Amino acid sequence: MVSILFGSWKLPVLFALFEGVTHFGVWHQDSIAYVSILKFFRGAASIEEAQFAHWHGILRPVVPFLALPLSFVMSYNDAIATVNLGFFVVGTLFTYLFTKKLLGNEVAFVSAISYASAAPNLKFGTAILTDGPGYAMQIVLLYFVLFVLEKRKDLETSVLGGILIGIGVLTKETSLTILIFLLLRFLVQKDKPSIANMVIILVVSAAIPLVWSQVVGYSYLGFYGEGLAYKTPGYKGPLVNPLQFMVSGGLAFYLTLPFAFLAFFTIDDERFKTMCEILLAVGVILMLWPTGPEDRLTFLAFPAVLPLAALGMSQASQILAGRPWFKLLRRELWLAVIIMATVAATNIATFRLWFRIP
Repeated sequence: MVSILFGSWKLPVLFALFEGVTHFGVWHQDSIAYVSILKFFRGAASIEEAQFAHWHGILRPVVPFLALPLSFVMSYNDAIATVNLGFFVVGTLFTYLFTKKLLGNEVAFVSAISYASAAPNLKFGTAILTDGPGYAMQIVLLYFVLFVLEKRKDLETSVLGGILIGIGVLTKETSLTILIFLLLRFLVQKDKPSIANMVIILVVSAAIPLVWSQVVGYSYLGFYGEGLAYKTPGYKGPLVNPLQFMVSGGLAFYLTLPFAFLAFFTIDDERFKTMCEILLAVGVILMLWPTGPEDRLTFLAFPAVLPLAALGMSQASQILAGRPWFKLLRRELWLAVIIMATVAATNIATFRLWFRIP
């Protein structure tokens, strides 16, 4: 029975619904701005009343736009949180599908559970923000690039890829990691899309957010300058705050991090290269990000870290099941114990401030 559960996507998705509902609609400092954008889309506020003309959130219109029809039947807050709950479930499902393609059913199950219970997702995934949808788009786009775009190198798929990446950037600009990843794959992979297809993807994916930025009158360069001016003048990222960056990694991944390190040294070469390419792509964004390191940014590395952590947990359970005294429990039961420990750690750590039901 335990083995059957470990091979299914259904339990992680149900678990994601539970985690999402019990951390639903948390209010943060920037939440008012997303509500203002939704009001503007509703025609309930002018540009001046919405007060977003000089705020970078207007570059992230996807979540408020999707919340628009829901806002007619529920509050603005709940409409945004409900959209984010949908993204949260989709992100969990695609974490499962992505990991399954790379490492198999059992590891996919553990990876998806780890995603649904990750501290940044509990804090920000279904909050009145766009971080959770940004994570979900990241794993959806990675899945598309690796298992659709690289298999079907035709014009239509390239155009679709460009559109999806453009929408991802309009969900949250951290989706730019996918473009960097795509360029890395193009440089190092033998079986890769043609230069013409790459140009199409880059042009389409860049055109969509750039056209939107022109429509709303707020540039991505202005957004970066806003980050440089945030709190204190100048760059405040990992290059000048390495210790803070290391702490943010621990807060982003908690108990999954040591298991990821374990698997990093045991995974086969082909998958090792893919994980390194993901980490490099995310690392470029993290190093260039102008504000100080924090867990919700460092968590962008989850498409590599969580599958590795899940593989490490599977390996650890196998080792424990063969040890004296510990062999009293089967491997699957040890794996269940490790999963429950990681879920408990993040839920306990985030309970006081972030637990909230509709």
